[in-house]
Amino acid sequence: MPTRNVYVSEPDLPVFDAAAQLAGSLSTAVAAGLRLYLAEHEKQQGRHDMKTIEVDVDEGPIVATKRFAGRQLLRWSAEDGTRSHSFRIFRTANDQFAVYARDDPNWAAISDPADDNPIWNNPKTWGGDWWRKGRRELKVFATIADMRGVLPDELVAAVGQAVEHPPVEDLDI
Repeated sequence: MPTRNVYVSEPDLPVFDAAAQLAGSLSTAVAAGLRLYLAEHEKQQGRHDMKTIEVDVDEGPIVATKRFAGRQLLRWSAEDGTRSHSFRIFRTANDQFAVYARDDPNWAAISDPADDNPIWNNPKTWGGDWWRKGRRELKVFATIADMRGVLPDELVAAVGQAVEHPPVEDLDI
């Protein structure tokens, strides 16, 4: 078995003795204490709220499920006529940015009660591709700067703002 030597100051001896008695051995107490220390360190680094994320992406005719550890920073969407483009941006456990993008029908465009000539009144739109689910993809960026020119400018700005906010805001209420 590997051994490690730890220096214990005289004032800390009672703490070590009490911990060893509670845990059954000094080794068990030290290991438990180190686990707690590491968990607190990860919490302070913002990794405590990482979850397993699964998204379906289109790889040609195949739908593949991609899985990674991360936390969602924001959701963002933009409408373009009969299409809706939505993005979910995640901060990954490796401190990168995973961007899940979807292209879907903009159902609001066909159901607007204020529209005098709704799309669904036009028989040409009944069999078109506009109502079909669009592409789903996952892109990974090392930095926010890498997103520029690839993603909409408003989205890149929103990611920059989201990064500035703490992942958890502790309230004393």
